[in-house]
Amino acid sequence: MFQCVPYSAALQPAWDELAEARGCVFHTTAFRAVLLESFDYECAYHAIMDESGGLRALLPLVVGRNIGFKRVGVALPFINYLDICADSDEARVAAVAALPQLKAQLNLAYLELRFLAQPFLAQPFVQPGWRAMRQHFTFVLPLAADEERVLALSTGSNRNHVRKVYKNGWFDVSFDAANLAAFYRVYCRRMHELGSPAPSLAFFKRFFQYLPNNAHLLTVLEKKTGDVVGGMLLVTSPANNTLYYPYGANLTAYNHQYLNSFMYWEAVRFGIRQGLQWLDLGRSQAGSGTYRYKAQWGAEPRQLTYLLYDGGQGSVSPADKEKLQALVELWKKTPRLLTDFVGPRLIKYVLP
Repeated sequence: MFQCVPYSAALQPAWDELAEARGCVFHTTAFRAVLLESFDYECAYHAIMDESGGLRALLPLVVGRNIGFKRVGVALPFINYLDICADSDEARVAAVAALPQLKAQLNLAYLELRFLAQPFLAQPFVQPGWRAMRQHFTFVLPLAADEERVLALSTGSNRNHVRKVYKNGWFDVSFDAANLAAFYRVYCRRMHELGSPAPSLAFFKRFFQYLPNNAHLLTVLEKKTGDVVGGMLLVTSPANNTLYYPYGANLTAYNHQYLNSFMYWEAVRFGIRQGLQWLDLGRSQAGSGTYRYKAQWGAEPRQLTYLLYDGGQGSVSPADKEKLQALVELWKKTPRLLTDFVGPRLIKYVLP
């Protein structure tokens, strides 16, 4: 028999032990602190316990308001996917079975879960009230000790871009976290160009505060000036041998000098030095420009499945693409002075 219990401080050691053994860095209570302190979400983390009090599965869940001000639960916002962490299939199934009751207890309009494929869990999710969205993919690049083996996975043109940018010596790389504020300015500028609000600088700082051994800032410096012109926040996850790339941006004025090629290749080299097996390049929609760019590195596209549960109440409806695009275009045209102020206050309602 299993029971679902709310997270408490007493569970933290066992929670993190299971996260590090069977999950990833985003299952840990350290990332919980990053989210809750940055966005003032309500913690709805729960654990699946057995009869002897052993912790068997994790249900990280935060509650907030979406852009329509509905009360919703997401596992988890600000990351691309988070499979259920458990020590057995039976415990995973028990975690899934607890979700409808959690929705009712927490008075949610709907729950959203973000998975890579988990075939053995397919049956519970065909019950009434569940809906799947599968427009997103993540790209996973296998790493090897020999850099040339990794580069050989790329297309010929991509290999040429990588070699050309190093031959010309246009950029330097830095892993100094003191560059965070400069990176953040580049990030906010690029998000504005894309029509998206950006989280606050404090959000990025908390990665280094709560995940000091896992958070790494890669910045690209223009060699002539020493200015930060691009960068990535990278997160190492030894539990599943993966280097994650959740946030990054560059100044598009340097695209003709293959800044992105330099930045991505330095991330590959960093992952190799860390002894990791995989570089997760993040989420893209099929057919998008970022989808095609990541594919040319030889990274494998892996289907993401976002599952939404509203109990059959009809509270989840497909996003109106025309309205969303109109908001994106409006954000692009709004002055930076306003978007830089409003963005960090607005983004928690986007639940990205």
